[in-house]
Amino acid sequence: MPAGTPKISMFGGSLTPGGSQTFNASGTWTAPVGITKTNITGKGATGNAGNPGNAGNPGKGGSGGAGSTSGGSGCGNPGNSGTAGSAGNSGSASSGLSQTFPGGSGGNAGNGGTAGTNGNSGTTPTAGNPGGGTGGTGGEFVPGIDQFGGAGGGGAGVTNPGGSGGGYQCVGPGGNAGGGYGASGQRFSPTCNNPAEYGQPANAARAAGGGGGGNVLNSGGGGGGRGGAGNPGNAGNPGSAANSSTVNCIAVTGGSSYPITVSANGQIVISWNPQ
Repeated sequence: MPAGTPKISMFGGSLTPGGSQTFNASGTWTAPVGITKTNITGKGATGNAGNPGNAGNPGKGGSGGAGSTSGGSGCGNPGNSGTAGSAGNSGSASSGLSQTFPGGSGGNAGNGGTAGTNGNSGTTPTAGNPGGGTGGTGGEFVPGIDQFGGAGGGGAGVTNPGGSGGGYQCVGPGGNAGGGYGASGQRFSPTCNNPAEYGQPANAARAAGGGGGGNVLNSGGGGGGRGGAGNPGNAGNPGSAANSSTVNCIAVTGGSSYPITVSANGQIVISWNPQ
């Protein structure tokens, strides 16, 4: 027999041709008749993105400024940064011929949002920012006889600013929602002596207190400024793509069918040599 004669000729048989089949979605692979060994390469789905971080906590509303009496306190707690979200889940696996191909790792979590800023407290008669009302100015109804102090400015509400104070009982209203009212100023005359009052506290988180009333001829305190809303958390990072891996020489039975499971954006490739 001449040297170099192909094996197929030497034994008078025929080979089953080599080939491959790619699965980008789940399906069934039927082994060609005559094939007993095959190779499989696969990968799972890309990992899921990390979850976004939680928003920062809102800042505290500022206190009302002291006139001749104390201003009301702001509401809420000093803001803290939000907590980080959770990491994403790994991508789902693909499988076939009793082999499993894992998905990519999940993305890292997003960082928490930064805290809201605290509102500025009012002074006399200056309003706190943002949104506090200015304290009223003290004066006289009848010079030397009927004298009054300025009323306090209203504290900023969560949405609306506080109103400015005027004289005596013309108090600055608190802003909506939750801002504290300013306080009445002192009134003094030969027939009365109404003392300056204290500014009202806020009653909603982020809202500010009202300014205190002023003694005669003195200004009332400015209303406090509202606390800032917390900032949203950062988005999570994307998941990693899955890596492909290969397993060789898997025993199969020609003519038999085998289920193939392919996750989203995963893949399975089955290949075989001539046999």
